[in-house]
Amino acid sequence: MTTESSDRRVRKTKRLLKEALTKLLMEKDLKDVSVLELTELADINRGTFYLHYRDIYDLYEQLENEIIHEFNTIIRKHLVRNPHGIPFPLVLNALEFLSENANVCMAILRTNDTAFLSRLIEMNKPEDKKGWQDLFGKNHEDLYEYYYSYLTSGCVGLLRSWFMGGMKESPKKMAALAEKLMSDSIGQRG
Repeated sequence: MTTESSDRRVRKTKRLLKEALTKLLMEKDLKDVSVLELTELADINRGTFYLHYRDIYDLYEQLENEIIHEFNTIIRKHLVRNPHGIPFPLVLNALEFLSENANVCMAILRTNDTAFLSRLIEMNKPEDKKGWQDLFGKNHEDLYEYYYSYLTSGCVGLLRSWFMGGMKESPKKMAALAEKLMSDSIGQRG
């Protein structure tokens, strides 16, 4: 067997296990998911599961890290292209990504809402004075942490409402709303 076909099989196995875990997390808590139940749903041998993961928590952690990494890649890509303020394409691409991965995101939020969202917020916090100024301007530098906390809490609330409301609005509509709310808030920082 070639390495390429072996790699394809490994990717398929991991995808099936992640899909099965996502489905189970929509029905029950992570602590209540067993390897047996997961592997039966994924139609994967338990031994195969243990070739890739230590336990259910390891699989969950890798799933969460994958989503966070992909989300942060979108954010970083846009910030490099447009480091000033919060551009509509960034918000739109982030919401499209979340929409495309809605089942996984819902399962993660249902399992570990606070820690997951806190990681996203902290990972995208400006790293230096210039990053803060690009986001909030040069006034009231002593208040940057408060501005960031206020905006990110609002974004988290907006996302949570969107997800829990069944994501009826399109990512484009939600991006326009998020951009307006953020721009209005930043514009009022005086």
